[in-house]
Amino acid sequence: MFAGGLGKLEGTITTEPTLVNGNPALLVRLDGEVDGVMAISVEDAHITGLYYVRNPEKLSRVASATPLTLH
Repeated sequence: MFAGGLGKLEGTITTEPTLVNGNPALLVRLDGEVDGVMAISVEDAHITGLYYVRNPEKLSRVASATPLTLH
């Protein structure tokens, strides 16, 4: 369903793996701009949910890298 829907969009779609709230996710870009994030909920090594978020307010921090530091 997800791949079929993306095929109907005009433009170039790219994805890159990332982590969202500690879970695996895909950052989806349309013509280089963040379109959304497909988050994958995992419990006991099983996928329990897929969520596609497109709300710009919720995506505002996703495109920027967060530097990690050791204390």
